[in-house]
Amino acid sequence: MNKQDFQAVLWDINKENVEDLPIDFIIQRVLSYGGIFLIVKTMQEYGALAVKQVFASMKPTSISGKKYFYLKNFLLV
Repeated sequence: MNKQDFQAVLWDINKENVEDLPIDFIIQRVLSYGGIFLIVKTMQEYGALAVKQVFASMKPTSISGKKYFYLKNFLLV
């Protein structure tokens, strides 16, 4: 995946610093602010297990209610 894919969810991070960010932070941002397409690309890039683990560690209030329900019950089953 390239930096442009993540730029929508990492708007406040300098482009040069994106590669230095922890993977958990990137996944949290994608789950919180990214669309389904970006979430699926993140699962392909970092693995479904890593995305599921980060999702399980997040507070439900950090994601919108409908999105949290969809991720929990359909996408990350």
